[in-house]
Amino acid sequence: MVKFNIQDRIILDDALDSFLKEAKKHEENAKLIDERPIITYTYWQQMMKEVQSKIDSMTTKKALYHSKKYR
Repeated sequence: MVKFNIQDRIILDDALDSFLKEAKKHEENAKLIDERPIITYTYWQQMMKEVQSKIDSMTTKKALYHSKKYR
């Protein structure tokens, strides 16, 4: 199995960060119109931590170091 390199990690980290940002916006908008989101932001954070740990295990040491340093 090929592990994620630095370029892969940059894209994956950006995608995860963007997803969480949009999930936060969605929850804030739901609060403004007094609705309850089907899936809460807290749940998405927990899921993203799990996804992040799986991605970390499939990442080269150099790319993991780079991700932790610049993220």
